[in-house]
Amino acid sequence: MGKILKRPVQHTEEPAKPLRYVLYARKSSEGEDAQAQSVPDQIKFCQEYAEREELIVVGDPIEENGSAWTANNRPLFTQMLADITAGKYDGILSWHPDRLSRTMLESGMIMDMLDSGIIKDLKFPTVQYTNNAAGKLLLNILFAMAKNYTDSSSENIRRGVGSSFEKGKSGAFKWGYMRDEVTGYYEPDPKNFDLIQRGWQMRADGHTVTEIVDFWAKNDVHRMTKITRKNKKIRKITITKQIASHLFHDPFYFGILVQSGQEVDMRQISNFKPMINEDTYNAIQAMSQKRARVLPFSKRATFYPLRGLVFCGVCYSTIPMRVGKNKSASGEYGLTYRCDNKACKRSIKSVRAKYIFNDLYQVLEQMKFTEKEYDKYSKTIDGYTEEKVQGLRAERRSLEGARKHRKKELDTKARQLTGLPEGTPEIARKTLVQDLEDLENTVIDLDEKIAEIGKKVTDPAQIKMKKEEFLNLANSVADKMRAGTSVEKDILARILLLNIHLDDERAPSYLWKEPFATLLQSKKIQLGARERT
Repeated sequence: MGKILKRPVQHTEEPAKPLRYVLYARKSSEGEDAQAQSVPDQIKFCQEYAEREELIVVGDPIEENGSAWTANNRPLFTQMLADITAGKYDGILSWHPDRLSRTMLESGMIMDMLDSGIIKDLKFPTVQYTNNAAGKLLLNILFAMAKNYTDSSSENIRRGVGSSFEKGKSGAFKWGYMRDEVTGYYEPDPKNFDLIQRGWQMRADGHTVTEIVDFWAKNDVHRMTKITRKNKKIRKITITKQIASHLFHDPFYFGILVQSGQEVDMRQISNFKPMINEDTYNAIQAMSQKRARVLPFSKRATFYPLRGLVFCGVCYSTIPMRVGKNKSASGEYGLTYRCDNKACKRSIKSVRAKYIFNDLYQVLEQMKFTEKEYDKYSKTIDGYTEEKVQGLRAERRSLEGARKHRKKELDTKARQLTGLPEGTPEIARKTLVQDLEDLENTVIDLDEKIAEIGKKVTDPAQIKMKKEEFLNLANSVADKMRAGTSVEKDILARILLLNIHLDDERAPSYLWKEPFATLLQSKKIQLGARERT
């Protein structure tokens, strides 16, 4: 037999597939590298570069608005890296390396993906990059320079802000004032200073926030926004009840500028003209505390649950509905909440407490949370802890002003008592003694609140519940609320709620405290549409 001749095997290499690039553009955040190209310009230059270099760009350009000053702040960037890992793209096309990263964490992620071959190439119209050792060294240097620029800018900004703040300067807008364009100091706004000052005086005289807001609206108190990189249109801003509430707690108006937990007395370092004096400020804080104050263990006052928490949902008065006991047609007394605003259009002025509590029981029965919700709660708390601390500092300032005012009243009453002439009627003496006891109790309550806030400001971790505490509260609160005493019901409601509004149909709606407000957003369908979270 003849030999069978085998045809030699020919090895042919498959042609390399062209790389697929994704175009990534990032907007500079406010104050960051103001000379950087805008997103449309970045995209335009990258597309022209891709056409010259015959690059294959896949899909639409990715336009990121998140700042690169901190890591994990850019969801589109994170998704892009995940898509590259999944094989959707091979490389990235961007205007400059600093568009990709300004942090060590994210630049490290990019370098690791280059080393492992997950990212096969990078292209930049402004930088010649080659995917080899020399190119990676250059890329590392550029990333480091971008990081250094970020750190230096941040440090310079903090130094500049700190220096200005120490001199009584701030970028924060204050109603009734304007900042001198040359010196940067606050000075009275000729249009609104007298009107805002009049509002403070009305508040000191006992007018409600609603009445003052209406007064300002009738006198066209407003401000116009400026066009900035964030605000593209000029808008007219008027004072709302929420703005007014913050305004009446701001010590700025008697001369104390507060920013990032620091304070500066502008009366000592600049020609600042206070709108009010400190005594007026303290008196208004004391007035607010008196209205919101709950004394469940007072010797004189009868304890009523939810005192100061229930508001009218028809007239939206800033004064809580008056709580008390009314006699029904059957002769029984029941707890009720009544709107005393004479201008209110409620068809039923007085609402029995059962309409609130029965509804609240049903809502709380559906509020079941798991460890997954606790993790979300934990992240939420961590995210707003600093904001919460700032709010606590502002609250402490208000309480301290109220305490100072009450102590002054206490001293005055004490002098009156010791100066009573012989023959003063016993009823007058007893009334004065009772007033002194009430003032002493008020000061003690304020001291306790201030001390409690002080602990939380010193240790922000106290704001955050432990996992067991959170789950126990969230999952058993309905049963505890049903079975609890009136005092226990009140305590639980104050842990969960900021306030309750009653509409004309006697249906309550709730404004929840954090983190329950955020967590209940996902449960708003189950909890009903009317709950205000």
